[in-house]
Amino acid sequence: MQTGLMIIGLFLILLVLRVPAAFCMLITTLAYVLTTGSVPNSFIPQAMVSGSASYTVLAAPFFMLVGELMNSSGITRRMFNFAQVLVGHITGGLAHVNILASVFFAGVSGSAIADAAGLGNVEIKAMVDEGFDADFSVGITAASSTIGPIIPPSSPMVLYGIMSGTSIGALFLAGIPVGVLMAAFMMLVVYLISRRRSYPKRARASLKEVWAAFKEAFWALLSPLILIVGMLTGIATPTETAAIAVAYSLVLGVFIYKELHWKDLARILHSSITSIGMVMLLIASGTVFAWMIGTEKVAEKSAALLFGLTRNPYVILLLVNLFLLFVGTFMETTSALLVTLPVLIPIVTSIGMSTVQFGIIMILLLMIGMLTPPMALCLFVTSKIGGISFDRAFKAVIPYYAALLIVLVLINLFPGITLWASGML
Repeated sequence: MQTGLMIIGLFLILLVLRVPAAFCMLITTLAYVLTTGSVPNSFIPQAMVSGSASYTVLAAPFFMLVGELMNSSGITRRMFNFAQVLVGHITGGLAHVNILASVFFAGVSGSAIADAAGLGNVEIKAMVDEGFDADFSVGITAASSTIGPIIPPSSPMVLYGIMSGTSIGALFLAGIPVGVLMAAFMMLVVYLISRRRSYPKRARASLKEVWAAFKEAFWALLSPLILIVGMLTGIATPTETAAIAVAYSLVLGVFIYKELHWKDLARILHSSITSIGMVMLLIASGTVFAWMIGTEKVAEKSAALLFGLTRNPYVILLLVNLFLLFVGTFMETTSALLVTLPVLIPIVTSIGMSTVQFGIIMILLLMIGMLTPPMALCLFVTSKIGGISFDRAFKAVIPYYAALLIVLVLINLFPGITLWASGML
């Protein structure tokens, strides 16, 4: 018991001191090994190498490279234009376009930050130029970026699937209806605000304009379909599908859209390798941290503590939701998954919840954290692009919490929303 308290205490102290999450996990594990003398010191580097050398883990860096390649291929502009001809005529015009573009772009990047930064540069300027307030433009851009990791392909889903042993294909399918619900409720909020503020809308596009925009965006829209079909039909594993996506993105950018040049590859690979290195260090650190948590039976003790408070599965689920909502406000998504999953998976499975359903709930909760101080990475990015203060950006995003929380409640209470789509009902 004392060792367990020491682990938790040291880890929390390091987090408060703003030590990077990977080093928090490594230092805590090293202290545990030195204190208990249970394994030789060489165990840590050996476990880190074996944990990150997994064939399945390769899917994560491949998907990250896909995002970088597609962000440099002119896809952002094409996605935005196609969304504009579809929904630009609804009251609130470009704000609805903003949301729909995020739905499309989610199938390309799978990252909230990539969405906020990539689409944000286009969307915020276009909205301000058309008469929307800068605060409103920044708020909806930050909120809609949270759709990115919910609709496949999704880097957090790949990592969750690897760590929990859950089918990545099932997670991808489960995310689609949830992403659609998020977009629908956000569009409702936008409509209500836009009516009150008399925001502009554009003329309805003709069928000819819709067809022209669709042809421009067709190859980009096809990419998530290729990924999902590849995994569901068994033609390729998630890792092989990710590698195919890299090749597809390269062909798309160089030969079809012709906006990606061979000389750009060095820059793209450099940017990708920097991000991939950080994620792989987190995965390697998370491997030894999960071993320590398992050895100390932290998950079992936490479950016993929760069941000591209540046997009601809904109350336990509520406590888990509140805990993840709190964690998401001060930890980046990858770090939060690696740190909390070894503890939470045994708890939610003990109350009979599917790991597919819980995976979508967990990622959505962490996305809400991306909008909530002190971390709020999406808000920091969009407020910088929009040239407004962080405080103003946070006030502008508050109405969208209602939309996200409604979706969160629905997928907690109605498993069919996720499990039906993933074929697990």
